[in-house]
Amino acid sequence: MPDEHDEIEPGEFRRMMEGVDREGMLRMIARLSRDIEENPQDANSLSARGWLYGELGDFRRAVEDNGRVIELDPGDAGAYLNRAHAHSELEEYRAAIRDYDAAIRLAPGDAAAHHSRGACYAELGNLGGAVSDFDVAILLDPDDAAAYYNRGLTYGELGNHIKAAEDLGRAIELEPEMAEAHYFRGMAYRDLGEMERAILDFDAALELEEHYGLARHARGISKLNLEWFQEALVDFDAALALNPDNAGALRGKGVALGSLGRYDEAMEALDRSLELEPDSTETLAARGLNHASLEEYELAIGDYTKVIALDPGDLRAGYSRGTSLMRLGRHEEAIRDFDAIIELDPDNEGAYLARGFAHAELGDYREAIRDCDRLVELSPEDPAAYHARGYAYAEMGALQLAVEDFGRAVALNPEDVDSRRNRATLYRELGQPEKAIEDYDEIIRLRPGDSWPLQERQRAIEERRRD
Repeated sequence: MPDEHDEIEPGEFRRMMEGVDREGMLRMIARLSRDIEENPQDANSLSARGWLYGELGDFRRAVEDNGRVIELDPGDAGAYLNRAHAHSELEEYRAAIRDYDAAIRLAPGDAAAHHSRGACYAELGNLGGAVSDFDVAILLDPDDAAAYYNRGLTYGELGNHIKAAEDLGRAIELEPEMAEAHYFRGMAYRDLGEMERAILDFDAALELEEHYGLARHARGISKLNLEWFQEALVDFDAALALNPDNAGALRGKGVALGSLGRYDEAMEALDRSLELEPDSTETLAARGLNHASLEEYELAIGDYTKVIALDPGDLRAGYSRGTSLMRLGRHEEAIRDFDAIIELDPDNEGAYLARGFAHAELGDYREAIRDCDRLVELSPEDPAAYHARGYAYAEMGALQLAVEDFGRAVALNPEDVDSRRNRATLYRELGQPEKAIEDYDEIIRLRPGDSWPLQERQRAIEERRRD
């Protein structure tokens, strides 16, 4: 150890303290405190003690000691930097940024200072400022994995998932054992819709950290998106083994179970998730879907109504409530839901289609046709639009127009059995059984085990003979 009267430079002091345990640091603080008491102007001792306070997590005292150093020497960039770090740990980000500004002004070219200031900007929501600082940090130190990692996270927050994946990939190249980088790159891939690539990253994160609950949960969600329901269930169960009160994992488990037709078990998981997060619109919507699958439409409507109350702009909940109301024959109420969706989203194809069917069920075929006309405008290649309009034309007695629309649906989707069946029926009503037979022949080819088209084909043959 140096003599107690020797001046210790900051860099030398830190090298000297490498490997020293907490008790050793406390003893050094006591020694430095005696020196400072004897000489309150001892900037080196104040700086060393401030650094030790920071290492021990006593950030308030670290701020105070570095502040005294700055009073003694306003040009000490290291003191500004150390105080900035302490302010940051205390979540005093604006104060930290002011100190980083001073440190960078006094000693330009410090990659760590730019990196740390960027992190503070990110915490304050100034994502553009954060990216700019991370850019400089990477320019100054191209091999700093942490800077790429943090810039990647910031790009993710900005919704630029391609750049997020690129930066996180570079962080992984520099530090392959960084489990968090694998996890967040997986999240970026998931946001890009690349589920299988996301799963590979979650796999890597879990190989590095077996009990990484977030990665386990995220992998389950990705598997749900791929409709790998049984595999997703395994991940959600594993996440719940780590944390039985993980509301998100319970919701995921409920969705997976419902998709596997295990509705009672699904309901149990979703109910438990809602006990933990009563206002989760995702879970309420999932339970509503589960109720609908069980044909418990009143209960489904109750859940969708809660979702809409919490988030009036949730169009999926409005659509789902509307379709459940239709199942109960409450078509006027369903139309009001579809009206609300179309008011918020005038190009919502699903709402026009569903509202068209609701109008048709009420016998208001002209309104049904108007909705289908709009649907055709929005999606001229969608066979469902022509099928729906054909149905409305048929119901109002415009048989030839109906035949033409069912024909358009079949042209767009030659395997559309429903449109072929409807067209065959109309051909017979129009006295054209030979054309009906052609449709029945195709239906028989598409569904060889179905007896209905065989029976109807025979009737069409008999009608042709009578003609």
